[in-house]
Amino acid sequence: MKQKNLLPKRVSDYIQEMGVRALDHLASHLDSPPPAVAPEGEPAPLGPAGATQTLVDHWKGMSPSDKEQFVGRVSGSVVEVIVASATLPAGLKKTVKKAKRVLRKRAKEVRKAAAKVKAAKTKTASAKTAKTKAARTKTAKTKTTKAKRGSAGSKRKKES
Repeated sequence: MKQKNLLPKRVSDYIQEMGVRALDHLASHLDSPPPAVAPEGEPAPLGPAGATQTLVDHWKGMSPSDKEQFVGRVSGSVVEVIVASATLPAGLKKTVKKAKRVLRKRAKEVRKAAAKVKAAKTKTASAKTAKTKAARTKTAKTKTTKAKRGSAGSKRKKES
């Protein structure tokens, strides 16, 4: 499927030009991080930043015509996906809506479960704190009562 056939020429030319500009801007403004250190004999780990850095390194080494061709392929793929999703059969669109509904419901259930766990942890922590306070109070009351009893007993001994 040709991108030129799916969109007006002005739009596809704009997408092409902006894609090249955006990647040029990224390549000129992305700081090169120091290479990741890996144990001997193992390749350096690549993460999302590593993938972006690889893209920028390849982009810097491309000729202008290669850059145009690369952006053309990427934008063509994106346009195909957009057009394909816009032209889904009506029955399939309903299926997509139902799937989204199910996903939202499941996400809501997960959020509620997480909130319950958090509330239970908070409740447990506050219960432990309350038990500790009660134990301290009980100990203090016991000490006070014993002290009163002890002082009353010593008074009795002195009187006799």
